[in-house]
Amino acid sequence: MKKISLGIFLLLMTKIASAQYFTLAPEGFLSKEKTDYAVVEVPKTSQQELYNNVLKSINSLYSNPQKGLTLVNGQSITLSAYQKKAFKVSGGISGVHYDVDYNLTFLFKDGRIRVNAPTFEAGFMNYNGTWNKMNFKKVYFKSNGEPKSEKNHQEINTFFNELIKSILEKSAKIDNW
Repeated sequence: MKKISLGIFLLLMTKIASAQYFTLAPEGFLSKEKTDYAVVEVPKTSQQELYNNVLKSINSLYSNPQKGLTLVNGQSITLSAYQKKAFKVSGGISGVHYDVDYNLTFLFKDGRIRVNAPTFEAGFMNYNGTWNKMNFKKVYFKSNGEPKSEKNHQEINTFFNELIKSILEKSAKIDNW
């Protein structure tokens, strides 16, 4: 049994290590296939085992995650979370660090994890105490749909892809102790 678990772990880690799950587009995050979800193959692993491992992963990576979890036992996990100064958008003399509320949803079938495209709202507190909500289309994209700044575009993509990657990496080795 340990050899099978090690094989599954190594296979999943190989896929996860090089993963770029989503890229921000004017219409929201899209996968390489231009869909609003990405599928991670985890052969020879049951739906329930995948669900349990991702849930354990989230519980170990987030403090008090129960407040932000919506669960359909054995089928799906939705994580709603907040991160202060999650990413920076450079421009002008300095940049702006945005706080972000985001949702990540994981769905499970035998041998597969479907990760839905992240949804988010971001903003920052103005000097006068008012909240400035980000319009990501205006911040990140020109009118023709091309990114205004590759650096800014890459930063938000990296933020969300690394979140997903950390959850999936941890889930692959959560019971490997």
